Amino acid sequence: MNKLYCVIYLPMIALMLAIGQYSLAQDKTTLVYSLPKTEFVIEVQTEKITQKPGVFYKYSERYLASSDVLTKEKTTYKLKGISVKTRTSPDLKRTFNFVVSKGNYTIKLNVNQQGILTGINAPVASHEAGNTQSVNFSNAENKMGSLLPLSEEFMLAGSEAKLAEGAAKQIYRIRERRLNIITGDVDHLPTDGSSLTSMVQGMDKMEAELTELFTGKTTSEVFTHNIVVSPQAPANNQILFRLSSITGIVPNDDLSGAPYYISFVAGAIPNINTDPKVKTDKEGLFYIIPMPTQVNISDGVKTLFTAQYLIPQFGKTIPISDRLYEKPQAKVIIDEQTGRLLGVE
Repeated sequence: MNKLYCVIYLPMIALMLAIGQYSLAQDKTTLVYSLPKTEFVIEVQTEKITQKPGVFYKYSERYLASSDVLTKEKTTYKLKGISVKTRTSPDLKRTFNFVVSKGNYTIKLNVNQQGILTGINAPVASHEAGNTQSVNFSNAENKMGSLLPLSEEFMLAGSEAKLAEGAAKQIYRIRERRLNIITGDVDHLPTDGSSLTSMVQGMDKMEAELTELFTGKTTSEVFTHNIVVSPQAPANNQILFRLSSITGIVPNDDLSGAPYYISFVAGAIPNINTDPKVKTDKEGLFYIIPMPTQVNISDGVKTLFTAQYLIPQFGKTIPISDRLYEKPQAKVIIDEQTGRLLGVE
């Protein structure tokens, strides 16, 4: 008879336990949040310098008595400048779960649009996300035809030497006319100083452009390259990029380019005695003590950039004790940029 009762009651007990576990699960909510990490956006400006010989460079010494001319086309690249910006993103290695149950149902976790923890029972501070843009500058080339309003004598000659002679004569005429204007040796002068200045500047520009037909022309373009670095640990002389004087920015494994290095020199963070009852696993509430870090960029000899930052991914993760938020009115404020604890109210 006793065996029969056991057979009857065991399924009923299992059903009651299942209902109880289901009810308990319904009373819990799991919240997911991340702590921040710092990424560096390195803006590298390179200048492309293009040198082109003039079409009449062979006749520069004959007509202009100048031997300082470009005789072959050449393109070179050089570093113009480096600037550093930072941006914050969620650290997937520091993404945690927090279970809200009946015992702590009054807790309100505050996160920003990226899911980064900004506080507990505290308003979310708004920060505008920075962005970077690349802008290229280019100097337009001038057409030779618009610079040579020559007479029929030179245009019908069909000879390069004859065209060079005509261009040289035009240069000398501009110089002579400008000298006459400056000395006042002309019949009609502009009535105001601004018109006179504009006239002289126009002649200066025309002379320079005509002279480039003999001596050559140098143009430059400035390019901005954005390199994103997300450091995971301190590093010394890590290759940031390579710059070739012939082709510009090249891949880091291309030995044709000279290397430029970045270093993350970590400082020290204070020792914090945490509550031994709090587990430091993937569940709970945490903040970060970011590590002060010196960021240096160099060419291996000369330091081009140096600054200090608080880098959260190098720092120490600290659990928040239940005592900080066991009261409904308690507020915990966390810096969404570095993950550090800003205050408790």
